[in-house]
Amino acid sequence: MDWSSTGPYVAALARDLSLPLYRSWREGGFEREMLRDNAPTAPVVFETPDGTIRAGGQGPMGTRMRFPQVSASLSVRWCSASLKIDVADRALRGQDKFLNCRTLVVTGERAEESPARARYAAFEPHRTDTRNGTRRRRHVDHWRPVHAWVEAEVWAILKRWRVMPAYPYQAGFSRLSCAFCIFGNADQFATLKWMDANRFAKLVRYEKNFGCTLKRARGLDELSSEGTVYQAARSRPDLVAACLSDGALQTVLTEDWTHPAGAFGTGGGPV
Repeated sequence: MDWSSTGPYVAALARDLSLPLYRSWREGGFEREMLRDNAPTAPVVFETPDGTIRAGGQGPMGTRMRFPQVSASLSVRWCSASLKIDVADRALRGQDKFLNCRTLVVTGERAEESPARARYAAFEPHRTDTRNGTRRRRHVDHWRPVHAWVEAEVWAILKRWRVMPAYPYQAGFSRLSCAFCIFGNADQFATLKWMDANRFAKLVRYEKNFGCTLKRARGLDELSSEGTVYQAARSRPDLVAACLSDGALQTVLTEDWTHPAGAFGTGGGPV
């Protein structure tokens, strides 16, 4: 479900900023969890300075065989819980180096993004915090430094530090989440069908197999037919190829910085 270019982008950004990079993920990713049929959720894998660790995978048997759905409940919108939240938590809980010290988790949610995110605290104890426990004490704070920022401030700081917006933003997308995100609209899915027809067709087949669409009201074929392909993508075959490529990037710093077409949610450029 992810953009192939996101991993190389993150790796290049870490090198550009001289930051160590350790990844964490659910084995088999979105597809394995979606196709879980009388099986436990797959283990989480996370990188550490001393090597790779696997954790979990021995939980209760369960079946999904359906897409997550737009919902405030994380049991219904299970992609966030299974593939993001739990993955990060296990990386923190699974390493003794986070015991008996203070750790700061920094994430980029903004209040402007949704009513639910507006209710988040800018600073609070993290879910994995056990500072008041009697054993295995872990002091973990969670900081959302851009929580009060408007979108223009985000683009301004990227421009200030010459950080190239990720390729999907340049192609007209206003979010860098899953490419085929369940929150996507008609224009987004029309563009994805045009950009990545094989993966789009695979998801349509899953809809038919599950008897459950990715969007509650209608299937992807119907939804995409109501949308318009982003002009920024249609006019740049090289940009489309870059979005779908998992090839390594030398750098994501640029002297020729411009607002991407997806800025401010227009799909065609800033207003």
